[in-house]
Amino acid sequence: MMIIRDIEMAREALADALWWFKGFAAARPPSIDEGSGEHVALENQIREVRNFLGSINRASIRRLGEETAIVLTFAEFERLVDAVRVPRPAEMQAAIDTVEAVLAEYRIEEASARNLDVPF
Repeated sequence: MMIIRDIEMAREALADALWWFKGFAAARPPSIDEGSGEHVALENQIREVRNFLGSINRASIRRLGEETAIVLTFAEFERLVDAVRVPRPAEMQAAIDTVEAVLAEYRIEEASARNLDVPF
């Protein structure tokens, strides 16, 4: 069993799974409707996972799970660390700007994740 340690390893594992499933699907006898097989649905789900992992890597999403994590790029994290290590006005302002931008993006994602049809 492989232990996935980063996004690239996860993407490679998904690519291997896709390759295997495509080979498995090719070895199956043709069905009546080839485009609606389970393998097509599974391939689409795996592609969605790959896209999600890529969005984490690019920090194009901020909210991860139900308030379990906020995604930051390393550069954003460095700005926060610099403000803590060297609390000069320029570093503090860069950290404040970073936190405000990330928080605004997080809140937008949080609002869109809520089911507004639920009355409680």
